[in-house]
Formats: sequence, C-alpha cells, structure tokens
Amino acid sequence: MKPLFRSGLPAAAFLAAAALSPAIAAGESKGRPWTIEDILTVPEVNEIALAHDGKRAIYAVDIADIAAGRPRSHVRTVDVATGRTRTILTVEAAKSLRPIPGTPDWSALLDFGDGLQLYRMDNEGAVRPLIVNPSPVPVGKADMSFPIGGGMRPSRIGVLDYDWSPDGKWLWYSLIKAKPGAGRVRFDDEVSALRNRRRSAIEVEVDYLLRGPDGAAVRIATRPSTDRVATRGGGRIVWQNDEVRFRVEVQDGTLGGKFELWAWDRTKQAISKLASQRDLLSMWILVGPHGGQLATTGVDKKLELVETSSDGRRHSYGPVAFEIGDPRAAGWKMSADGRRVVLGTRGTEDLRYGLAVLERNAVRVIDTGASLTRCGFDGALATAVCVEEGMTIPPRLIHIDLRTGAARRLDSISSRHDAIEPLRVIPRSFVSRDGYRAQGYVVLPRGYREGERYPALVVTHGSDADERFSEPGNQWNYPVQLFAERGYVVLLLNDPSPRQSDELMDAYRAWMRGKGPPDPDTVRQRIWLNGIHSIEDAVKDLSTEGLIDPNRLGIAGYSRGSQMVNVAITNSRLFRAASSGDGGFLEPSGYAGARASYDPVYGGGPLGDNIDHYRRFAPSLNARKICAAVLQQVASASPSQIELFEALRDADVPTQLSYYPGTSPASDETHVFHIPSNRLQAMRENLAWFDYWLLGVRDPDALFAGRVANWDRLANGQRDRCVLTPRQNAQSSSPIPAKIR
Repeated sequence: MKPLFRSGLPAAAFLAAAALSPAIAAGESKGRPWTIEDILTVPEVNEIALAHDGKRAIYAVDIADIAAGRPRSHVRTVDVATGRTRTILTVEAAKSLRPIPGTPDWSALLDFGDGLQLYRMDNEGAVRPLIVNPSPVPVGKADMSFPIGGGMRPSRIGVLDYDWSPDGKWLWYSLIKAKPGAGRVRFDDEVSALRNRRRSAIEVEVDYLLRGPDGAAVRIATRPSTDRVATRGGGRIVWQNDEVRFRVEVQDGTLGGKFELWAWDRTKQAISKLASQRDLLSMWILVGPHGGQLATTGVDKKLELVETSSDGRRHSYGPVAFEIGDPRAAGWKMSADGRRVVLGTRGTEDLRYGLAVLERNAVRVIDTGASLTRCGFDGALATAVCVEEGMTIPPRLIHIDLRTGAARRLDSISSRHDAIEPLRVIPRSFVSRDGYRAQGYVVLPRGYREGERYPALVVTHGSDADERFSEPGNQWNYPVQLFAERGYVVLLLNDPSPRQSDELMDAYRAWMRGKGPPDPDTVRQRIWLNGIHSIEDAVKDLSTEGLIDPNRLGIAGYSRGSQMVNVAITNSRLFRAASSGDGGFLEPSGYAGARASYDPVYGGGPLGDNIDHYRRFAPSLNARKICAAVLQQVASASPSQIELFEALRDADVPTQLSYYPGTSPASDETHVFHIPSNRLQAMRENLAWFDYWLLGVRDPDALFAGRVANWDRLANGQRDRCVLTPRQNAQSSSPIPAKIR
C-alpha cells in the first residue's frame, strides 16, 4: 500500500535534522572551498584486492590527467598493518586486480600502450606477461572499433577478463577478437542493427578459455558480440567442484533478453545448461551458502532475501533493508568451504552501500556509517579492505573484521580532496501527491543563512543520488559543489524506486521487456509523470520550508536524467532554465533505433494509429508548452537531440545545442565524458547557463563569449514567456515563475 501523506518540514525542523546528520558531523573540520579542478580530479577506485593472508592490499585508482588529456590508472599497494601506501605503477588502464592463489604475487589486466593484457606483478611493481593477445581489438566510440556500451573510451583490449581457481592451478580467461569476413553482405536483422551507427564499427567474438595445471588451454565456447554478458562480464564465473559456471545471453527478440547459466565440467570436458532466466539481475552469479541463486524480492518496505535452488526450493533469510546485485555495490565472494558468502548491498532507506555476511541460516549486516563501494577479501573471508566514502567523505581505505564488524581507517586516497571543507549535505525523503517516496540529498550553499531564500537547481539521474563522493554517474557535467559554492541550493533527487509497489514494478518490467501490459498510457504515467510529480512536490516542500526561491529554479540531468528534464519542462511550469545531457529518448525520430524501448511507451511507431500518444507526450511535439531556457550538451548529436532542438527553436524557446567532440575526427566523446578539457568546458558552460537564466548574471569565466551574446538575443522578450495574468495564475495547477529582473 502506498503512503497517503506528504512530507514537509518547517525550516527550523529541517535545520535541526541537518545538525544531527552524520554528513554534517563530518564537516566540522575547516578547509578550503571546492574548485572546478577538484571535481574533475575526484579519484575513482575501480579495482581493489586483498592478499590471501590479509596482510597486503592493492588497488587501482583512475584520475583525470589534465596535461595528458585523458584519465590515467595508478596502481597502489597498501600495508594493512601500518596503512602505508605506495604507488607502484601508472598505466593507461588497470583492471581486474587479484591475488594469485598460493603465491605472494598479484595479477591484473594492464595497458602499457599495447592494449589490456594479463600480467603477473609483485609488490614492488615488477611485471611480466601471463596472457598476451597479439591482436588486441580497438573498442569504444571510434572508427573501426567495437562499441562496448556508451561509457568505454577509445582503447584496445587483448584479454577481456579472467579468474583463478581457488587453488591457483586453473586460469579462466576470455579473449576478444575481430570477427573475420567484416566485408560480407548482411541481411534482415543484421542490417537493422546498423540503424544508429555513426562510426564504421567492426564485428567481434569472445573466446572463453580454461588453462590447466599443465599450461595447456582449452577453448570452452565462442560467444557473439550480441552476448552482453560475454563482452562486459567475461570473467564473472563460479568455481563449483569440477565445474566452472558462467552465464550467456541468448537472443530471443526481447529487449530484456534471455540469459542461461552454463557449466563446463573440467573432467568430462562438456557443457551443460543449468538454468535460464528472462532478465539479468546482476553480472555476478550470486550463489548462496545453500548453492542456490540469491535475490531480493518483494515491494515497499517488505523486501526479503531469498535463495532459490535449481529445483525450485526456496530458502528465506528473512526481511532486509537492502538490495543485492547492484553493479555499484562491492560485489560477491564465497568462502572456500561454501558455507559463508559476503555480498555488496545497497540500502533502501539510507542509500548507502554496505556488506552483508550470509551463513546457512542467518544474515548479518556490516555498517560503518558511510558507503563501502569497493572491497577486497582475504582467503579465509574473515577480513576485508574497502573503499569508504560519502557525500562529504572523500574516498579512503578501511580495514573490516567481517566476523565482528569492527573497522579501522587505513589511509586517504586523495589528500587533495581531504583539504576541502565539506559542504552541508542533508539526506531527504519526499512523498508525492501520488503517494510515492523519492529519496535524495539537499546540498546547502556555503555560508547558508536561515530565513534567506536561494536559487535552486534539481539534478537527477534515476537512482545515482546516493552516498558517494562527487560521482560522475550522478552529477555528470553539472558541477554540483560549485553551484553550492556560488549560492545555489542543489537538490539531488532519485526517481521513486519501483520497489515501492507492484504497479510501478509492472510498468518498469513492461519497459524492459519491450511490451505491456500495462498499456502505454499507464507506463508513461507510472514511470515519467509520477517522477515529475515527485520532483515538483519536493521543490514545493523546499519552498514551503523557506529554503529556495521558486522564481529562480532550474533542472539538469543526463541520460535517464535527460528524459526527466525533457518531460519536466513540457509538463511543468516551475522551471526557468534546464540542461539536458546526451539524451533524446522519447522523440519520434528515435523509434527506428530503439523500437523495443518505444513500443511499451507509445504502443508502436509514430506513423500510424499511435501518433496521438506521441502528440501528447513527445517533448519535441510539446515544445510550445516550455517555460525554461533549454541547453542540450551532447556527445553524439543524434537525430533525436537535433529534432528537439529544431522544435524548440521553431517554438521560440531560448535554446542551445552544444556538441562535444572526441579526441580526433575518427572518434567520439563518451556518454560519461572522459576528455578532461571537455568536462571542464561543459561544467563551465552549465555554470554560465544557469547563472544567466536564473540570476541574470553574465559569468566572467564563461567560455564561448559569442554564445553569451546570442543568449541576449534569445532572451529578448522571452524571460517572461510563461508569466500569466493573476486570473490565469490562480487557475494554474503549478506556481508560475515571476519575471526575472
């Protein structure tokens, strides 16, 4: 059942809650303010491992190298007893760091300039090759490359992933290779798959191989590039006695896909199929202490952790306040005897990442008060070294005793960010008029004074507003911390979680599988319009509390967030300025390239009986309803983005479309910008855009000076485009912003 009340704290109560927040307590130390370079250089730990004896740890941290014009990976070792940290390597990329069982050495995928290959490495950083693919494959958004997702920057891959058997005698690895016959004639679905291609991509295959104690390798399977598990998770396997278990994706015409669990028997040298499922919940194969598959089930506040065996038997660990399988969480690890499992979790109430220790009949939560985003575990599964971070806590290393939950801090990951005086960040939960709860954070301006109303910016990206430190997956190129330094209140807000009700879950399932039920009107209402109501009502609560000025309100979001921005500005009169990042979904021109995603939303294509659905909902077809000045920043310049821009311009909406290029004419910028200069420019452009349209201020640091002069022309007579007469204002369901002076 959905809650029937709305939240809303008076200002005094809001600030009292803020004073008790752990995030506020973390900000008691004094330091310097944020700079734009601080946001650019926030370290991202993508891998961490702990030696089997628990005495040494190793991790790789990616940091933008402004001078080099790209991110670099720094490999560091840690003495667990003393916390002493040393950088032993700096390379183009470092992934999949693991201890080699039975030895003091490590293994890792490293790129020294000849693509990611598998190396052996000692604690001093001396390396030697283990597996080298002499023909690494170009990947990323570049000509003659294979695109893996939207976020991988142009690079080369030889070894895709790997894993050691528990005794260290067997090595599983996957090689990516260019598929021969790229110049062949293609037919039907193969041709349709090229519809959105902007670059001359190549075809690839992925080989799974198993090397035995004698050094000989056996090819287990060859998977096509359409198998997303193979191309993105080729090392996520489970060693089960004489079997190696792994997942494959089988194409069956649905958007969600069909996934099968296979097993390779090392003694019989044969493959068998163990199970199949419709939707892939996690790249990890989440096996429990009973040998079954783990999952969190249920809705609202009645989540349950269950383990289901291959014959359908179900074991419950009882109610939990977290979900498992989230790719942002700390992963999965099983003890050698199979009796204990450690899982990375994401809280449903506090939006923190943590750990849960499972034994056959019990679950125990490890909670340090901040997020544990990456962890390495010792061989006995008794201790862990984790990355701990939060909205006001820069990433740092901690040591955890998994038996007692006791934790101690080891070392900082970035002294530069430790020197910043934390902003005041308050976790908030809002309940909308529809009864759905949306969670997020309010970031207060530096030097906030009670009783003063501030300009405000809503930043959204679906579910990424959580206890992490300046996360690009959440704030993208929107410099949240600098907006707060400049005097804005920033609301980082998630969509209402579909876990809250069966109705929301049904709508999201329809969207993912490519067809209803429910019907398209219901899907649009439950996924997008309910989300807009949550944004509107959260903003109204903050206005009622006296925190924000509703006449100076903006909204920003990229990818999934861009959908919410585009729907918000065509269905709400609250916003005076908007920035929509690398989106375009929901526009009619996008149908040909994403039919399975569009069908449950609109019922079909735009050139038939479903045109009325598009007319009522597609942002470009509702451009004349928009009150906000709209900036689109894109890395792809897709037909959908251009369609919206042209519609906005035809409707006399102040608008700008900014395309950020790749490092060369043969490559594109990635969905999450990876080129430091592009990120710097995009952040500065956003600062200048919102300052101009919300505050009437020309940013002296603004780039593209000629564009600001163009904004003056766009603003001529447009600032008050949505100001109504008093009678019209009284009849409107949403507050109407006053003219900006």
